[in-house]
Amino acid sequence: MTSINNIITARYKVLSMAMVMALGTTTAMLSCSEDDLGPSIYDTTERPLDRSIYTFPLDTFVKKNFLEPYNLKDVYKMEDVGTDMQKNLVPATYENSVNLAVLTKYLWLDVYAKLAGEKNVFLKKYSPRIIHVIGSPGYNSDGSRTVGVAEGGLKVTLMEVNRLDVNQIEGPRGLNELFFHTMHHEFGHILDQTVLRPTAFNVISTGLYDAMGWAEKSDTIQAALGFVTPYGSSQAGEDWVETLACYVTYDQDRWEGLLNSAQYDWEEVDYTVEDYKKNYSKAYNEYLTGYAVKTQNYDTIGYLRETANYEYKLIRKVVPRNANGFVALDAEGKYTVSTDLDNINGRATILEKLDLVRNWLQENWGVNIDSLRHEVQTRQYVTDADGNFLRDARGAFINRLTYKDPADANATSIIEQLLQEVEEYKKLQTK
Repeated sequence: MTSINNIITARYKVLSMAMVMALGTTTAMLSCSEDDLGPSIYDTTERPLDRSIYTFPLDTFVKKNFLEPYNLKDVYKMEDVGTDMQKNLVPATYENSVNLAVLTKYLWLDVYAKLAGEKNVFLKKYSPRIIHVIGSPGYNSDGSRTVGVAEGGLKVTLMEVNRLDVNQIEGPRGLNELFFHTMHHEFGHILDQTVLRPTAFNVISTGLYDAMGWAEKSDTIQAALGFVTPYGSSQAGEDWVETLACYVTYDQDRWEGLLNSAQYDWEEVDYTVEDYKKNYSKAYNEYLTGYAVKTQNYDTIGYLRETANYEYKLIRKVVPRNANGFVALDAEGKYTVSTDLDNINGRATILEKLDLVRNWLQENWGVNIDSLRHEVQTRQYVTDADGNFLRDARGAFINRLTYKDPADANATSIIEQLLQEVEEYKKLQTK
C-alpha cells in the first residue's frame, strides 16, 4: 500500500521535471521573437460550435467563460498527443468535466478577476493558456501516481477528474488537494517567472533544501524546519509557490494545525511491521485527538507512516525519555517538548516566508493574499451574516457548494446554480 503522503506529493516530482523541460522550450521560442509571426501563431478563424453533439452546452460555456475573456482553452476531451504516452490514461466523463469547469470558474478565475489589480487583463495576461483534463491518475513505476502536470506556465494538466466529488473539499481526495492547490501552485510559478520573488526568500532556508530526497520526508518534520509541505523543501522556487497555495487553500483548522506542529521539534524512528500493526491505532488516535500522556507503555505523542518503500516510521515530538525510550514525565505527570532543535523555529519561519509572499503579491500584482484566501474560503464554506465560518455538529466546516438553507423549501445549492448556467446552453441547441 502506498502512503497518502507519497501519493499526493508524487505529482510535484513530475511537475518540477516538466517545468524544467518546458522552460527550455519557452526559451527557444523567445529567441525567435524578432520573426514576423503575425498577430497570433494560432488559427483564429471563427467556427460555429456544433449544436448537434451532446457536449455543445459545455463547449459553449468554456468558450464564453474561458477562451473569450482569458484566451484560455479548457481541453476536456483528452488529447493523446498532449499526454504521457507511456501511461494508460482515460478521458474524464462529461459530467465530471462540467463540474470541474464550473468550479474552476467559480473558485479560481472569478476570484482573481474580482481581486486582481488589473481586473480586466490580469488573467488574460498571466493565466496558463491550456487546462488539459484527464479522468484517471497517471500511475508510476514506484506505485505512486501523478495527479497534475505543469508545462512552463503554458499548460496545466489536471488528472483524476473522474474522482471529483463536490461533497468533499478537504482531504487527500478533496477538491483542494486534487485540483485547486495545483492551480494556485502553478499560477504562482507563472507570476514568479514574470516578476521574480525577493532574493531574501531564497536564503531563509539555505542548506535545508533537498531536491532528491523530499518525497520521503515527513510533513511534520518539514514543518518544524519551516516548510509548509515536503515538496516545498525541494527547492526555493517550490517552497515559494507551496507557501502561497497552502495558505490560500488550507482551511482555518488545517492552517493553524500546521503552524502548531511547526513550533515543536520532531524526530523519525524506525518501526517494525509488528510494532506498526500493534500500536498504529493507539498512537494515531492519540495524535489526532491531542490527548496528554497517560501511560509510558507506548508513545502517545507521535504518529505512524508508511514510506513508498513499505518501511514504517514513527514521527514523534522530541521530549525527554527514560532508559527504555519512553516519555519521561515529571512529578506532575507532564512532559516538556523541545522547541529549539537546530535553532529553527518552524512556525516563525513559515510566517516569515508568508509575509514575503504577501508583500510581493500586493506590490507587484495588486492582490491581497488575505483577501484572496478569504474569498476562496467563503466560496467553499458556509458563513453567517457577520462572515464567521459555521460548523456542523461534528465541528467541521460546512460545505457551501452543496449547502441548502433548511428554512427555504425552494433553496438551491451553489453547485446547482453553477451547473444551471451550462444547462442554459442546451436551449440554443433547439433554436
